[in-house]
Amino acid sequence: SAERYPEAREVRVLEDFNQCLKDLGPDDYVVIVTRGHLHDRDVLAQALRTEAGYVGMIGSRGKRDAVYRSLLENGYAQADIDRVFCPIGLAIGADTPEEIAVSIVGEMIRVRAGVQG
Repeated sequence: SAERYPEAREVRVLEDFNQCLKDLGPDDYVVIVTRGHLHDRDVLAQALRTEAGYVGMIGSRGKRDAVYRSLLENGYAQADIDRVFCPIGLAIGADTPEEIAVSIVGEMIRVRAGVQG
């Protein structure tokens, strides 16, 4: 809610994840960190239907491989999968939630700046 995040530019409270990412363009960035990873695959599928400039998903390599396999089996192309940053964030040895957030933002800045890594 807006009360919970008073500094946010926009707060979306959704019943479900259907159509939550519509109308995203190259200047928009998607960071997928759903509660318990229960909806990561569904949100990633929606993100890949957009032109978002950055799509990142938190998770282990094992989870990533299972999600990618499912998407490929359901008609997504390898080029779609190649857009995804997972595990998300720069490899800086981040341990705490705050450090992980910094590594994610660092990765988004690198993408925006067009720096290969």
